[in-house]
Amino acid sequence: MKFCGILFGEERRKYTDYTIKKSPYKKDIVKQVVDAYTAEGIDVFLYFSILEWNNSNYMGKAPSTPEEKAKFNKFLEYTRNQLLELLQNYSQIKGFWFDGTWDQSWIQSYDFTYKLEKELREKHPGLIIGSRFRNDEFGKRHFDSNGDMLGDYEQGWERKMPKEFEWLEGRDWDCVMTIPPNGWGYMKDWSGIYTKTSDDLIDMLMNCVSMNGNFVLNFGPDGNGRMHSGEDKLAKEIGDWIKVNGEAVYGVRHAGLAPSKLGYFTKKEDNLYLTVFNRPVNNIVRIAVPKNATTVPVTAALLQNGQTWF
Repeated sequence: MKFCGILFGEERRKYTDYTIKKSPYKKDIVKQVVDAYTAEGIDVFLYFSILEWNNSNYMGKAPSTPEEKAKFNKFLEYTRNQLLELLQNYSQIKGFWFDGTWDQSWIQSYDFTYKLEKELREKHPGLIIGSRFRNDEFGKRHFDSNGDMLGDYEQGWERKMPKEFEWLEGRDWDCVMTIPPNGWGYMKDWSGIYTKTSDDLIDMLMNCVSMNGNFVLNFGPDGNGRMHSGEDKLAKEIGDWIKVNGEAVYGVRHAGLAPSKLGYFTKKEDNLYLTVFNRPVNNIVRIAVPKNATTVPVTAALLQNGQTWF
């Protein structure tokens, strides 16, 4: 499981005044979250936006003059220092979830980003970095000009999913999804727009995990850390569903069966799960088993109440 949070903590103290030490709270929130999640056995990824409007040395366009290049080089070194400090201060983290890497200034810094990724991995063996972080010398993102993935897992599925498992060609991947359309930050007014329901999001979750994906759902808090009341409602509804059906969600893999019109198959060890979204009128569920199957289901049970059929 990932925890993605905007970094505004003690970890920034060496390289900027934009730090939580300047706030009334003063304590290191990031450390508290990392420690708490780690204690519960939850892997922690830190969200890190390369794009930083707060930094006067940042620019979106590719630097062209000697002055602009010198200025942006200061930003690159600042970014490197922050990432290395994060690894030093929060050694429990499993990886970074990078964002804001589409500006030409970053795209043209391909030699720097290649060396930086190598340095981060050397400092933190096993560090997981997705395909958003960098591009090749021709500006190709996610996959280089030879078709090789630029990272440990594919991050190109933003607010969309592959239609077929075969499209993924065995790659690890995630889908990052918003609740309002393209609503990444706090949106006070949800009127007049379609916001996804818990049924929508649970369907997307199961579609994702049925293809070995990781579903990343975005919640945008306000300046005081409070969620929209609609997001609170969705979180509770999804959480209640997970309490009953989590066995079909966590630690599962692609089942290797043809897609079903009823819902999504997942598999864990010798257990096959079918999460039904399109319930048959006659309440009879039939599963097509391949003729060359070496194992077949012998019993069926509902996760909700344990009712079993032989």
